[in-house]
Amino acid sequence: MDTVRNAQQAVETVADQAILAAQQKTFAVGGCIIENATGKVLQAMHNNVLMPYPNSTAQPPFLPHDPTAHGERQLVQWYYDNRQALNLPEPSKLTVVTTLDPCAMCAGSLLTAGFNVAVSAIDTYAGVNYNSQFDFPTLPPEVRQKAQQTWGYYAVDTPIDRQYQGSAGPVFAKEAIDARVFSLTGSIFDASVNTVREASNNSGLAPDQLKNPASLPANSAVRKALTELSPWALTVKFDDPRMPGAALAKPLTETARHADTMNAVALLDPFGNLLACLGGQEKQSPIRTAFMETTRRYALMRWELMNSNDPQVRAEAQQYLTHPKYGTFVFLYIPDPRTSEAVMTFGAYGSTMEGPVPQSFPSNLQYVLLHPGVTPQAVAQLAQKLPPFYTQSVQVAPSQVLDEALIQAAKGAL
Repeated sequence: MDTVRNAQQAVETVADQAILAAQQKTFAVGGCIIENATGKVLQAMHNNVLMPYPNSTAQPPFLPHDPTAHGERQLVQWYYDNRQALNLPEPSKLTVVTTLDPCAMCAGSLLTAGFNVAVSAIDTYAGVNYNSQFDFPTLPPEVRQKAQQTWGYYAVDTPIDRQYQGSAGPVFAKEAIDARVFSLTGSIFDASVNTVREASNNSGLAPDQLKNPASLPANSAVRKALTELSPWALTVKFDDPRMPGAALAKPLTETARHADTMNAVALLDPFGNLLACLGGQEKQSPIRTAFMETTRRYALMRWELMNSNDPQVRAEAQQYLTHPKYGTFVFLYIPDPRTSEAVMTFGAYGSTMEGPVPQSFPSNLQYVLLHPGVTPQAVAQLAQKLPPFYTQSVQVAPSQVLDEALIQAAKGAL
């Protein structure tokens, strides 16, 4: 990879990635990891939320690929996938440079990993510095302090005349970029955002048009894929997907016991079927939590089936696999709202929805148990402090399951 010598070159590098993203018709955001001591660019990536499936003949192609595939989140995962093989420095000695203020998911990922962060443009709707004050009102106090010690927003020359905002930690801290590249990083994202959000949020049939996957034969492509995704797939069903009962305790607790940390997340479809129940792989990477694994792997499975070269498989996937906004995510444990993991998780949920969620009671973001010392009020408060995209559009509203038998069954199994 190249070596960059100043903030201008660093932002030009990630702006090139944003251009590639725009050409791919996904969110036009780019990022890279730079070694602070040398200016070496270790890896550069762009957003891949929408992405063509390789060699698919499907027309039109199904582009919603992975709601967590933002540039920054991918860079964090690239680091953990390669840190040993490439003998990479610790995150505190590196900087993730990005064209756009990270969303809640990416901010939580970066803070969990411990990278320095340098930013070009502000995202006033979904970015964690959406108010441009560097006070990060979205973040819990300890996480906020960490961001203020490790993040920076490059100064911008005339006619913008923005002063550097942030710490001395990021590479090329306190340097300026020119107004041209700054304007490009903001305007190219603005040109892409609404189209991509609409494509993501509307990438599935409404519940009254879907068919029940529980009716599929054992040898069907969709049923096989669901079973491969999770051995619990289609083994449990509830009359109302928003009202899971005690039968969900076993999949959640058994999955959690075999995960890297004691947690699991289930996804129910609008028929009340359990589609997946997955745990995290935090030993491989601290950002591969139960929710991140569940939403990401379901999306990747759906993307692959929707782009199959077999038209019957494509049709089956379209008819039987729901968009998650019509189902219900159920956590065994909701993340501790005092942590960066919770910010990442609520942000990833928002990215999964990528727009308004059909409003019905209870919420389609539910949890069974709370960690010691955590209250439902604290969980709700974190959700209410998220940037405007999450509170006004998605309306993130985590709630505890209403079935007391499920709560007691989960407690009794642990």
